[in-house]
Amino acid sequence: MKRRDAIKRLGLASGAVVATPGLLGMLNSCSSPAEVWTPQFLTVPQGKILKGLVDVFLPETPELPSAKTLNVPEFIDRYIAEVYDEKDQKRFKAAYEITMAELKTFTKKELEEVEKEDLKVFLDEYLKVKGEVDTDREKNPDFDGMTTSECLDSLKWMTVNAYLNTQKIGEEVLAYDPVPGAYYCGDLDELTGGKRWSLS
Repeated sequence: MKRRDAIKRLGLASGAVVATPGLLGMLNSCSSPAEVWTPQFLTVPQGKILKGLVDVFLPETPELPSAKTLNVPEFIDRYIAEVYDEKDQKRFKAAYEITMAELKTFTKKELEEVEKEDLKVFLDEYLKVKGEVDTDREKNPDFDGMTTSECLDSLKWMTVNAYLNTQKIGEEVLAYDPVPGAYYCGDLDELTGGKRWSLS
């Protein structure tokens, strides 16, 4: 399935993380050029890795910009810093630091030296898909924090949600009605060409 088709077919629940006007405003106010963005919550090396991960999750294609280009890393960092409560911030920070340590061990490189290809191989090893076993969770089922796989899955989920709720994707890729009000009933393929509604 092509990436554009996959984005169109993502379910209604995928917009949950940034469904409020305040969070949409925060998302669309993230406008620092990716190369000069300085993280608010993460360290600079951790932010570099976040940009790399986001770029692997949703890279640029001939039809669509990458998540990095749409400032998704900046939004994720601000979302954690400004929306998460202190407990969730500590939980995420601990999980992300464990993930960064695993990445350094896995690649035998410092974070500043890690490249996109390294991240692809790391994700192939640690990002679990449905049915795959998270051995860290299996070894320690009572662990209160997130495992590396769970941390990466959380980041992927935030990336997709933020991406789908950016102004560019909402207005130019998804079905968009700037003045909603009418109730449409019918086949999605006939109504929107198979696209899900923007901001639904």
